[in-house]
Amino acid sequence: MLDQVFGELDFDDCGYWNGRVKLDWFGEEREVGLMVDSCYESQTEISHHQREAYLAFLEKWPELQEAVVQEIIRYYNEEERFAYGPDDPEEFAAWWPEIETVEEMVKWVELETVVVASDSIMENVYDGKRCLYLLFNRKWAEEDLNDNGVGLRLLNEEIDGARFKDIAF
Repeated sequence: MLDQVFGELDFDDCGYWNGRVKLDWFGEEREVGLMVDSCYESQTEISHHQREAYLAFLEKWPELQEAVVQEIIRYYNEEERFAYGPDDPEEFAAWWPEIETVEEMVKWVELETVVVASDSIMENVYDGKRCLYLLFNRKWAEEDLNDNGVGLRLLNEEIDGARFKDIAF
């Protein structure tokens, strides 16, 4: 399907419209995944509310980037760092680098996907607020079984916290 706002999208078996979007990431254009949630029985098409949420995000994105990375730094240092890892002290130290600045963190994370929530989530869970999720791959604490990354929820283009990306939405 070709959507007037989201561009070329394909519908998957899980109820998501999937596409790609080009976003500036600290001065470098990156192509990232785009998912539009339509997996509830009452919603089979992309809505005006979802388009509005996405367009509001795109408009605010240039000024939002630094705050997003600051939240990832906070999450990393306060919630995830040192929480688990290998038993060997040297390996453990390598898993958890010291990351304090936006410039350092940008080297450790990569924006993977922008997810636009369904109307049901926006209306029933977040009282009509626009809701998107930003999903990031990360390069710390790497192991085969732990490819989780970081997810941030945005409500009305304001950061509403960070979590592992598989539980962020």
